[in-house]
Amino acid sequence: MKKVLLALLCVYGGLQLARSEENRKNDTDTLRLHTLDEVVIVSSNKETNAAKALPSSVSVLSPSQIEGMKVMSVRDLSSVIPNFYIPDYGSKMTTPVYVRGVGERSTGQTIGLYVDNMPYLDKSTFDFEFMDIQRIEVLRGPQGTLYGRNAMGGIIHLYTNSPLDYQRTKITLTAGNYGMLRLNGTTSNKLSRNVGLSLSGYYDGNEGYTTNDFTKRKDDKLKSAGGRLRMDWDMTDQWTARLMANYDYADQGAYPYGSYDNGKPGNPNYNDPGKYTRQVVGANFNLNFTNPAILFQSTTGWQYLADEMRMDLDYTPLSMFTMHHKQYLNSWSEELTVKSNTDNNYQWSFGVYGFYNDLLTNMATTMGKDGIDMIMQQMFDQISANNPRAPKMTVLNDNIPMPGRFKTPTSGGAIFHQSTYNNLFTEGLSVTAGVRLDYEKTKLDYYNTVGMDLEVALPIPNVPPMTTRADTTLQGAESVSFTEILPKLALKYEFDDSNYLYFTVASGYKAGGFNIQMFSDLVQQALSEKYAPAEQPMNVRDAVSYDPEYSLNYELGWKGALVKDVLFGEISAFYIDVRDIQLTGFVNSGQGRMVINKGKAVSKGVDMSLSARLSDYVNVNANYGFTHATLQSKINDIDYSGKFIPYAPQHTLSLTAMYRKSFRDSFIDRINLQAQYNAAGKIYWNIENSISQKLYGTLNAKASIGKGIFDLALWTKNALNEDYSAFYFESLGKPLIQKGKPFRIGIDLSVSF
Repeated sequence: MKKVLLALLCVYGGLQLARSEENRKNDTDTLRLHTLDEVVIVSSNKETNAAKALPSSVSVLSPSQIEGMKVMSVRDLSSVIPNFYIPDYGSKMTTPVYVRGVGERSTGQTIGLYVDNMPYLDKSTFDFEFMDIQRIEVLRGPQGTLYGRNAMGGIIHLYTNSPLDYQRTKITLTAGNYGMLRLNGTTSNKLSRNVGLSLSGYYDGNEGYTTNDFTKRKDDKLKSAGGRLRMDWDMTDQWTARLMANYDYADQGAYPYGSYDNGKPGNPNYNDPGKYTRQVVGANFNLNFTNPAILFQSTTGWQYLADEMRMDLDYTPLSMFTMHHKQYLNSWSEELTVKSNTDNNYQWSFGVYGFYNDLLTNMATTMGKDGIDMIMQQMFDQISANNPRAPKMTVLNDNIPMPGRFKTPTSGGAIFHQSTYNNLFTEGLSVTAGVRLDYEKTKLDYYNTVGMDLEVALPIPNVPPMTTRADTTLQGAESVSFTEILPKLALKYEFDDSNYLYFTVASGYKAGGFNIQMFSDLVQQALSEKYAPAEQPMNVRDAVSYDPEYSLNYELGWKGALVKDVLFGEISAFYIDVRDIQLTGFVNSGQGRMVINKGKAVSKGVDMSLSARLSDYVNVNANYGFTHATLQSKINDIDYSGKFIPYAPQHTLSLTAMYRKSFRDSFIDRINLQAQYNAAGKIYWNIENSISQKLYGTLNAKASIGKGIFDLALWTKNALNEDYSAFYFESLGKPLIQKGKPFRIGIDLSVSF
């Protein structure tokens, strides 16, 4: 009811805002970051507010910050942004992002990722190498009105450099401990007055950080390579076209999980390989039209992913369970937006969006010889021991595969509108109202089978044993669809050009779907029911489907200059009411994950940022986030009220100091020094809150000198070699922990011309 009322208010507000008014004050799309007086271009093809004064919590990283902090991928943003955390899953297969306590590691993303306005529709594609980045914007809090169901926690938007605005060639060679070797190169040039082309490429590799006690080899080696292309064409004064394409390849040892005993994580100790390989190909085409009245943009995106994962499910030296998992993903998206481009007080934006995500998953869980002996054979032996008249059954297989094939195509569409009215009743007061109608449909076409050969010896004298085949198959199709209204209402008051206060109410939404990780358990259950019918037969749809997650979000914030041209700050307080929260649980056999989403939760806290220019050469930044995200209800008849949401840290902290100076008539032309301390915790790893990671911090530093076209840098990450846990996993009822990356040190040699 609250969401419907909010939607009606937004529609009413939008209609009221449509009245004509006097001209609003002119705003540009430049934003001074106060990082040694650095300025970047910030704009949006959808937003109706000025880029420098959004009524939302926004963090913007400039090229010098990205380079100084060695932000090489989305994972490196963890803790750098207030209340933003990414646990290290152990491979590039998925990138779970937690923002203000909102997130989930097993289902779809709760934060949207965009690169040059193109959406990335699956978390399996999030972890890629950054190259030629012009800026990174992170919007915290739900952005559903403009971005839809994948923006419940916020938006990450990467913008690459335009070759029409930025021409140079830069090559960087990096070498470090643990066999680290990286080569990165980019070149941008104008082909003519109105056509530009940029090309980038990279190779990245290391020998791994974690030794497997059983194999005596590193479990987490990495080799990756890829490239980017961007071509810009200013066809006329009004029409521009942008074509971007990318390719990424990764081959890595994966899942260096060790047992968690007596509160201490151990080294990996398992026999079957953990491995992940992935290829991603993508392209997007932007067509833009601009005149004094409107801005129009068409964004067409395509992405293809093919990956393969192998995992030792029992994580022991025994041959109990393994998983072989392959994905093939084809994604298409199209968005058309038009917004006002006048100096009037009233600003508006309309858009339509559609996507198709075609995902095929081949997944096989295999029970090995030790698993057969310790689980399956023991079960049959127990049956014979308890009932002397029962036949004695012996499994003849050395392994039992359970192959499955799952097609889960998802399609959807949306229409959206947002209006902003500036100088409402009084100068400086503005109101923004928006609403989105979002539709999504997911299908599931499944096939999963299991079979084994048995020797059956009847308890009858002189009757020889016989051989039989025990097998079963699950096959069928299901579908779910969801329609959701996503409203937003924001008030903002600008005291002057440098200070403003805002209050925002917005609805968040994360679609439901199907959890195919359940099928390994289900097919074994089906085999059991075939020979011993259960009182309540299994229902596949009930077991694998899960419902959407909803949130209603309130945020009060301030941004401005505390001391003009010296000290700048922002602070926001938020309250998020979540229902039908999607949580990860582990199935009874330990061979997969279940999704639990019948509970309620509340997340509340604050984001704070300070930036100080201490001199023309020195800048310091502090970012802090506090989140108190707890469950508020029973889940599966167990009362978890007051338990903290797993994987969401209560505190995030980032402290950065930068020194940059240029020299004339000196041995060196420039020097750059940067030190950064990042911290996160306390993090509870399970829903029971029995396993956790206390607050920990890592110190990173970089020092570089430059002469002419050359730069030489010495850098380190986790300089104090902090020992911490980066990820929690559970298998066969056994807790497993992945350790964080240790002390790393290296050098960069760059040439730019």
